[in-house]
Amino acid sequence: MLKFLQGILFCLLFSASFQLFAKQELKIGVGNFPPFFIEEDQSGLFIEITEAIFKRLPEYQIKFIFMSNSRLAHEINSGKLLDVACNIFAGSDVKGHLSKPIFRYTDVAVTQKSKNLAINQVSDLKNLSIAAYQGAKELLGKELDIIAKNNPNYTEYSHPKETTYLLATGKKEVRIGDINIFLYDLTNKQYSNGMNIKRNDFTIHRLWPDVYSHMAFKDATLRDAVDKIITELSSEGVLEQIYAKHHIN
Repeated sequence: MLKFLQGILFCLLFSASFQLFAKQELKIGVGNFPPFFIEEDQSGLFIEITEAIFKRLPEYQIKFIFMSNSRLAHEINSGKLLDVACNIFAGSDVKGHLSKPIFRYTDVAVTQKSKNLAINQVSDLKNLSIAAYQGAKELLGKELDIIAKNNPNYTEYSHPKETTYLLATGKKEVRIGDINIFLYDLTNKQYSNGMNIKRNDFTIHRLWPDVYSHMAFKDATLRDAVDKIITELSSEGVLEQIYAKHHIN
């Protein structure tokens, strides 16, 4: 009888200990556009940054849930599927608690070099046919917003690879979007082999400062803990090391 009771006590203590040290699962919503979020092998620049942050919060077990960027805000607002949403821009209609700026975009205008277009400032875009990412006119300043509203040949697309294709095939004169996404798109065999298109075929026009997005959290306490880690990783140079590692030449 004594051994039986000891056995039960051991099981209860083991169970309590397991519960104490079991990690809490965090469901993190992420986009599905490379090279920032690559669903096939759960990799990419922004995935690596997120993993670096939560390595310093070992009490959590993170699970990435890939979805369209437009769906992320909806899911964090509903509070049913996600605990955290990555890549949320300030000013978005989000009920969650935003982290410090963490995910960096370098938005540029790109043109075909053969067109020899002189674009030195945003106003030079006003009479050109433009393919931009969804939301560009809200994020990149009032001048572009005015151009977009008055230019019937300005169009925004939900998938960045569409804008690359439209520029590469000459269907649009200008592509507006992140330079890293554009250069990654050009590594696709349809361009390098099928169409014999190379990076040197394009001119990059740097018209805007970098843009940052955030993480959005249901829980403010967790957001505060992550903000502290973002500050640490930044001051230690870890974030810049990750960005440098993923830089596409």
